[in-house]
Amino acid sequence: MKKRFISLLVSLLVLTALVLPAGAASVDLADPEALLPVDIIIDQDSREIRKVYDLSPNMDPATLPMEAFERDGSRYECTDILREVVIGSETQTITQTETVDSAKKDMETVLELLPQEKETTTEDGFTGTLHLVLDSIKTEPAGYGSSTKPVTATRSYPNLASADANHLPKTITEGGRTLKLQDIQWQTDNTYNADDYEIGDRFTAICTYGGSKSVSYVTGYTTTANYTGEVYRTGVTVIRYTVIFTGTPIASVDPEPVAKEEQPQAGAGWPVMTVLGLAALAAGAGGTYFVMKRKERMSYEETADDGRGGADAHHGDGHDGHGGRV
Repeated sequence: MKKRFISLLVSLLVLTALVLPAGAASVDLADPEALLPVDIIIDQDSREIRKVYDLSPNMDPATLPMEAFERDGSRYECTDILREVVIGSETQTITQTETVDSAKKDMETVLELLPQEKETTTEDGFTGTLHLVLDSIKTEPAGYGSSTKPVTATRSYPNLASADANHLPKTITEGGRTLKLQDIQWQTDNTYNADDYEIGDRFTAICTYGGSKSVSYVTGYTTTANYTGEVYRTGVTVIRYTVIFTGTPIASVDPEPVAKEEQPQAGAGWPVMTVLGLAALAAGAGGTYFVMKRKERMSYEETADDGRGGADAHHGDGHDGHGGRV
């Protein structure tokens, strides 16, 4: 009997494993890359769910989640998609750099070339008024040129005995440059002494030396300045899509179990059913074991009674024999 009871418990455990659903402990994880709706509108009376998504104009609406799903005993499928263009305005602060050329670098000349404000339109379609930032003005030379200029120097050589240029220097150094003799101007001095002795003429040479030098100069100036301000644009900002799901009740042969299985909130239904089933099966197994033991005890008692009755009959027959002999 003990072997039968153990076999019954093993059968009970196997039945419990078959009764538990395979997906009872599974968790439905949401796709992390799925688009999130900005609004969800639920109409329980009409079994309609609307999910609203805001996409940029360059996004593909095919990426919207449109798969069917189950909720509260109904299966919802996508039945329609609405598209709405949301028009609004955008503003932003920008800075632009202006470049101008000038012959001079003084601030008066530069400011004449730079207006205090200017209108602008960006490549993205933003428009607005920008204002000059005075602290951002920078002026630098745009380039350099060079030219050659003549250089002259004069030297005087007095008290010469004769007007002979051979005794004069042909070159001189002036400011680090070598100048050549270009012209001579002679002057004569006559003197007379007290003894009427005539003294010869003395000469003074006025020499002009000349050459050239290279001079570099700035060809012009370039000035840069920043303009800053707030610009705006009006146009399409987002495309709003409304995905409409319509639900239909899920048909079932056994409404009660199906309702308990498909309701996510009734997650503890399976453990309760399992406990009740185990309790029922255990009670049945205990009752069966009790009945079998009862039958075994009754059978044992009947066998014992039969043994005692045979002994009494044999004892009676002996008594009668004894009496006959008497």
